Amino acid sequence: MDDPALTQFLDAAFDFLCSRRVGELIDADRLIAAVDAATAPERTTRLIGRFIAPARSRLLARARESQLLLGVWLPAPAKEALAQMLGTPAPIPREIIDEIVHSEKVRHDVREMLLESVSNVVTKAFSAAPGGKAARGVLGFGARAAGGLFNFEDRIKDVVDVGVAIVLKRLGENLRSEDTARTIGKQRRRGFLALLGRKESEAARFLDRIPHAVLDALAPGLLAHNLARTEVREAIRAEIVAALAELDTQTIGELLDEAGLQKTLRDWIHARVEPLAQEFLAKRN
Repeated sequence: MDDPALTQFLDAAFDFLCSRRVGELIDADRLIAAVDAATAPERTTRLIGRFIAPARSRLLARARESQLLLGVWLPAPAKEALAQMLGTPAPIPREIIDEIVHSEKVRHDVREMLLESVSNVVTKAFSAAPGGKAARGVLGFGARAAGGLFNFEDRIKDVVDVGVAIVLKRLGENLRSEDTARTIGKQRRRGFLALLGRKESEAARFLDRIPHAVLDALAPGLLAHNLARTEVREAIRAEIVAALAELDTQTIGELLDEAGLQKTLRDWIHARVEPLAQEFLAKRN
């Protein structure tokens, strides 16, 4: 086969490929089998060590030297749109509020705080009263003498318990209020804009504190574990089937055109594949 014939053959083969649909080349079960093979822990470990970890190190090294602000990653319209979205009122989910309000720890902490506050007030009041300590002693004696009829400490605790209920009710109302939702939205917006105003070098210093070596060591096992779970496999398969069904509404050529890649791929075949094919044929002759 001479060079013009080879060029013509490659063009014809590429045109034939472009006329087919993805589903004729790929099916869900084979793709899942390929994912299983590619994500075996030993292969994932090699992938991380060979490509991901070195690339991360190079990118972080570049970022450490950068004086650019993080805002350069977003065009102005996207920045404004995200800031506006984050600035909208953000109600706290009711489940979280209920968990806070009904938490035994929160109730205990509020009760202890109120008890301490009331005790301090009573102590200061007695200290300032005529007779000072004597007044406290008389009151204490009277309370003990009254027994169950009038126990001063129990009355204080009853008042505190009522106060705890009032505080927790008000806390829940405040957390559910529109003012709180608006405040959270404003704080999110301020935090987002403040983040965009930080330098890439600051972000790199923050990322440097992440234990990458530990995470890299855990990743292969975590990936393999979750891919082995029935519910995860079923979800992945369902998504692959759905994606293939959508892709099959067009030919491969139409998909490449939609992505703006058909001419690029054809040029790549002529620039890279054709010389290799010529070399292969020359060795066969």
